[in-house]
Amino acid sequence: MINTEEKKKIAVSELLKGINWMTVMLCCMAFFMGRIQLFGGFYTLGIAYVGAMYLNKQTRRWGAVLGILGLLSVGKLDTILVRYILILLLLMGFRMGMQFFGSECNTKNQTVLTGLSTFIISLMSLLIGQATIYSMAVCLLETAVAMGLVTILAYSIQVLDKKRTTPLTQNEMASMSFLIAGLLGGMMDFYMIVPFFERVYFKDVFIFILILSVIFLGGMSSGIIMTLIISTVLVVIGYMPTQFVAIYLFAALIGGLFYFLDRVGIVFAAGLGLLLGFALFNQRVIDLPIVGAYVGAVVMSLCIPRNYFGLGDWFGYGIDVDEEKHLIHVQTIITERLNHFSKAFNDLSKTFERISDKEVHFGQADIQNMIEDTGECICQKCSMNHFCWQDYIKDTYASSYDMLDTIEKKGCITVADIPVKFKNACINAESFAFTLGFKMDLLKLKRQWQKRFVETRGLISQQFEAVSESIEKLSSNIQSEFYFNKEDERNIREHLHMKGIRTKDIMVLENNGRKEEIHIYVHYKGEMDLKERLIQGIQEALDLKVDVIKYEYHIEEKYCYFKLGIRKQFNITAGAAVAAKGDISGDVYSFMELTSGKYLLALADGMGSGKLANEESTATIELLESFMESGFKNEVAVKMINSALVLKSDIDNFSTMDITLVDEYTGIAEFLKLGASTSFLVRDEEVTTIKASSLPIGILDRVDIVSCKKQLKDGDMVIMVTDGILESKNDFLNKEETFKHFIREAKSNNPQYLASYLLEKTRNLLAGEENDDMTIIVARVWKQC
Repeated sequence: MINTEEKKKIAVSELLKGINWMTVMLCCMAFFMGRIQLFGGFYTLGIAYVGAMYLNKQTRRWGAVLGILGLLSVGKLDTILVRYILILLLLMGFRMGMQFFGSECNTKNQTVLTGLSTFIISLMSLLIGQATIYSMAVCLLETAVAMGLVTILAYSIQVLDKKRTTPLTQNEMASMSFLIAGLLGGMMDFYMIVPFFERVYFKDVFIFILILSVIFLGGMSSGIIMTLIISTVLVVIGYMPTQFVAIYLFAALIGGLFYFLDRVGIVFAAGLGLLLGFALFNQRVIDLPIVGAYVGAVVMSLCIPRNYFGLGDWFGYGIDVDEEKHLIHVQTIITERLNHFSKAFNDLSKTFERISDKEVHFGQADIQNMIEDTGECICQKCSMNHFCWQDYIKDTYASSYDMLDTIEKKGCITVADIPVKFKNACINAESFAFTLGFKMDLLKLKRQWQKRFVETRGLISQQFEAVSESIEKLSSNIQSEFYFNKEDERNIREHLHMKGIRTKDIMVLENNGRKEEIHIYVHYKGEMDLKERLIQGIQEALDLKVDVIKYEYHIEEKYCYFKLGIRKQFNITAGAAVAAKGDISGDVYSFMELTSGKYLLALADGMGSGKLANEESTATIELLESFMESGFKNEVAVKMINSALVLKSDIDNFSTMDITLVDEYTGIAEFLKLGASTSFLVRDEEVTTIKASSLPIGILDRVDIVSCKKQLKDGDMVIMVTDGILESKNDFLNKEETFKHFIREAKSNNPQYLASYLLEKTRNLLAGEENDDMTIIVARVWKQC
């Protein structure tokens, strides 16, 4: 049993966990900013700070309350303080009105409201008192200053609210300087009596610590900007004399010049610059309390960690080491991408080797065809035809073979080379011999050209292989053309930091304007819920749903690697059914998920049927898969496949191609048809046909690509078929309309069942009179929750 005391402790613990301590700190800062008095009578900086605190309901409410308390803590409640309290109350009223009407607060409208509140109350104060041209000008100037300060301070408030751990921009650095200077001016000061230096004020010590840290972390330019703004604001609020701006700037300048000497060099050089500044700008009078504060700041700075408790993250301290690791990780991704291209060209090279004719020589059929063709030319009208080609056909063939051997050895044939027996038996012996020699020359010429084609295909294969090797070699040093979204990387880092996850490196890879992959390296401390917190932080940062594709725990090196992808809106399931006319189907299909976030559905129908048609279709589909997986554009992939098929063989072999690419992020389907049959899009009870008139691939050098796009919805089905399903010489059965009727009749959402059902119904319709191979692909699209 849990006793009452333990319950109280648990309740207090839960209460403390629910408190946003950064919001509490920002609201407390409003108290100190409200105490700042500019030029002896203006509390504009506090008003502007409250105006910039619009991030949430708590900061808007409590920021104004603590700002009013800061004004009241200054001293006697006079008309000046009452005026600024009324400004804050009016600003609170405007914000309550916006909240009532559901309007969203942003820097622009809060700047306007702050300026409007300042102007209205100041104008009323002038009207009650004695208004002059000068007082009106001061009123307008204060309004403009208030609006400008709201815009400036909004940067630093947002940085603190988001707990930024990434380098600050110039605007953010300037804003942070204003904020720090205001806080210093609003805080009550304490001092300590130190021998020789007299009174050493803690504010001065803190100012020098800040200046030295910024010079060390951000360099001379950052140190000068921060020093200029802080010293100027402190002069305006009356904390120190005007000449101290120049003295502090001179110290920051000299310290920044010795940035390369690390912290010891910076503090020594800045101290020397401080003494020279007194000599140049303070009539050679050294302010001992200031020097004492600087000595104290030096001692404390050298004891503080080099990252200054996380302040170094705002100035990119140590970023060089992280960038080096970042480039190594980028190189890994580039290598993986290029290897895909290398594999595609390597597959293309092997395809050329496989489908090329390996040998070119005279076969028995070639020799027999030459002899028969010569006989038809010379002997067809001869009176001795029956005698030579029937009664003594063996002798005729034997003499012809002898003459061909002579032609092969000598390169030609003469009258003396004709066999005596053949010369005595044939009345056209010389014409026969010379014609046979002519036929032999033609065949040799044809074989030479075939040999050249084989050699050309071999050279192309070698070229593709060389391209593959070149890409593989370049993968180690080529620069990526993909875009790494630095803004998203910074947002993810901030959100993960707020969830207690420290990151070593983050890469957000975009391609064609769409986020593809997120690679994250995080410090690992054995957390069991690391993956869940990581996914939640990324989804909050990008406002997108993500899934973990790959993750690795490196326990010894104390880090984890996560590869994440944007969750797709659509998923696709597919099924297929095939019926071959003979033993082997000439149709080949493929459906696969591509790394580019698209789903590929493809059908290839080689000319005819059997083994040769199957080889043509298989080569076509394999090339398509390689190119599409490697990220080639649709048109480029199709054109390269067409070129390969055209060069492949002298025989008129071609293949129809039917390609459907479904974008799983948008649901847009692109249909590409090259001599392919009709496709069907099924939505509820409606069946839509998708047709195109184009030639098959592999016929002409230039391919005519016909494509169309359709927006798919949840539950839609795509049905692709080869021409054996729909085409026939005499379409008495109106097969397309009948097939649509079969689709409606099925009423099934299972792709595999529907494909098998449609194939069975089609075969039953034909009653065994199939004239071609038949293949059906069915794909169903469904939307993820």
